[in-house]
Amino acid sequence: MLVDGHPDGYIDWFFHSHSWEVLPLRPVPDADDGRVKAYRKQAREGVLPPVLLWWVSGLDCHVILDGHARFAAAVAESVEPPLLQLHRTVPSGDLAERIDQAVGFYEGELARFAGLRAVHGSTVPDGAATVGPQLVRLLHDLDTAEQPTRAWPLPGGESQWRHVTRQVTAGQDWPRV
Repeated sequence: MLVDGHPDGYIDWFFHSHSWEVLPLRPVPDADDGRVKAYRKQAREGVLPPVLLWWVSGLDCHVILDGHARFAAAVAESVEPPLLQLHRTVPSGDLAERIDQAVGFYEGELARFAGLRAVHGSTVPDGAATVGPQLVRLLHDLDTAEQPTRAWPLPGGESQWRHVTRQVTAGQDWPRV
């Protein structure tokens, strides 16, 4: 599940595309780490708390927000870790417009079927059996479908990014940028 190259986390959009891999935001502790040992018993008993993941569309993978040690414990015990996934949904300001679009599609398709029935007779279905499930899927996806995550440039550009990463990784056994 981990992105190849862990702990460096190198992502290649061509090789890793749609592979649903997981990128830790920091190194995953070793199996002999104290926290991992404590979680290993819970993993064996099936009561391990979930690992919190966030889908980042720009990386085309999940990142671990919380639960690095729980993830390591599950891997060490060869059990599937319980996961809790966060993802971006339709912004509430766009929801009403998208509902209107879905309903407009539904009404338009029913009108199209009615026009076909007027020309070809009752051998053409009224369209409700075809278009109704499509409307349900459209409305369901508005509530649950993943939307692309957003990102904004860091004020100060690359030099500020390098400054921040040097501060965050100071004293860590991570590659320097």
